Amino acid sequence: MHSSLTAWTGRIRRRLRPVRTRLTVLATLLVALTLTVAAGAVLYALHQSSRQSADVATTARARQIAAVIESKGLAGLDESLLTDSRYVDIIQVVDDTGHVVFSGERYPAGPLGPGLRPGEERRESGLQTTPDGPEYRGALVGALAPGGEVVTVEVGAAESRLDSLFRFVAVLAAVVIPIIVIGTAVLTHYFVARTLKPVDDIRRQVDDITGGDLDQRVPVPDTGDEIATLATTMNAMLERIGTARAEQMRFVNDASHELNSPLTTLVGLLDLSRTTKQPIDPETVATVMMPEALRLQGMVSDLLFLARADERGVPLRLADVDIDEVVSAEVARLEALGRHTITAKISAVRVQGDGEKLARALRNIADNASHHTHDRLDFAITVDTDRRHVSVTVSDNGPGIADADKSRVLQRFVRLDTVRERSSGGSGLGLAIVHEIVRAHHGNVTVADAPDGGATVGFTLPVPPWSE
Repeated sequence: MHSSLTAWTGRIRRRLRPVRTRLTVLATLLVALTLTVAAGAVLYALHQSSRQSADVATTARARQIAAVIESKGLAGLDESLLTDSRYVDIIQVVDDTGHVVFSGERYPAGPLGPGLRPGEERRESGLQTTPDGPEYRGALVGALAPGGEVVTVEVGAAESRLDSLFRFVAVLAAVVIPIIVIGTAVLTHYFVARTLKPVDDIRRQVDDITGGDLDQRVPVPDTGDEIATLATTMNAMLERIGTARAEQMRFVNDASHELNSPLTTLVGLLDLSRTTKQPIDPETVATVMMPEALRLQGMVSDLLFLARADERGVPLRLADVDIDEVVSAEVARLEALGRHTITAKISAVRVQGDGEKLARALRNIADNASHHTHDRLDFAITVDTDRRHVSVTVSDNGPGIADADKSRVLQRFVRLDTVRERSSGGSGLGLAIVHEIVRAHHGNVTVADAPDGGATVGFTLPVPPWSE
């Protein structure tokens, strides 16, 4: 029993899974409930109104007849007082023994109710002159005639006639409400289907888009509604996915190429040693294999750094960092290498950041400059006039960077062959790492022309207020 109930519930859920079905069912239930409640309220109000009108009419007629009897006696009753009207179907005067002494009916069968004392009034439903006769809703009023005779005036309205309008409206509601509910279900199903058709088109289009065909776009309906916004957002997402995929493919291709070069050299030398059964001489190890291995190690380290930066951002160990000390240490390192003439203009300034990461960024900039400078490197550290930013720049006197390439050099694996050959430089990841580190510090990387020719590359960092 439990398993069959579970299976039945599962089938119901599967059938209600489409949005169009759920909306149709919800709208139909709401309309049905609203119409049912409204019809019930109308029927109740109609029922109460008809009985209230009957009570008013029968009570007024009974009091009028009782007043005539009390003033003129039974002989003073006029025939017009005994005729029926819209809410008066039977009129009787009953003596204290229960006999009908006057009646609007030609052949009265019996009293509607018990006799009452003078001045007493009563209103009741379900009154009958005979056990199998029609039911009335009546008003009973006791009266005392001038001769001392006690009578009861009974005026009733046939309940069958009072309920006729109620029954007509109930039957009409029972016929009309299902028609309205069915019409609502059909129309809702149709219009929801039309409304959701663009969504279905979008779904089919997205389903047709494969990983290798990201140039397709979903149709944007000319409605200006939420569905059009969804389609626009979907196209923007596809654009971003396509761009990210293209960058990923380019990154993989460039990484494969860069890693393949030192690996080819190392594998070739090892294969030569294996074939000739001769050991590799120390000079080849020192001049060829060790530099290639270090180059390979550096590229792997850079790739890991960028991959982690893409996944979680650059992790920072924030502390107070004296930028002038970072620059001085880099200048001392370059001077120890003795390759270029170094000039430095350093001002003391402190920022909040990761000293190790900032030193790595500055070293990457300096190494990049040293690869294509002729003889001199210029270091400069300045504080903006508004004292809210610090700028660190490194200038060289090489061939410079074209304006069209100034933004490209910060991308990964971008190496300007017009400036330096692949064999003379790194992997093209140095400035990309600088960009990630500086961005993590809420700064900007700057690439400009040097005053005396060449290029000026550096970064700008915000200075906290307490350092002023």
